[in-house]
Amino acid sequence: MDPNTAEIKNSLHKLIAETDDENILSKVQAYFTTLQSKNVDWWDTISDQEKEAVNMGLQQLDNGEGIPHKEVKRKVDKLLGRK
Repeated sequence: MDPNTAEIKNSLHKLIAETDDENILSKVQAYFTTLQSKNVDWWDTISDQEKEAVNMGLQQLDNGEGIPHKEVKRKVDKLLGRK
């Protein structure tokens, strides 16, 4: 095993062992599962709250409540002083 790989594993192990936050641990587990399996749909790895937010956004778009990409890009560029 590459020494760098061992360091990464040790670091990840420490981070995981030091947290009791079930939400974080669930997300890390889902992320690893997604990375290891090409047959997992990202939708199946997100929380019900995240799914609800996505569905709400899609409903808003269907209702014509979205902001066009060009407008968002223009505003971001202005905020960042790019144009």
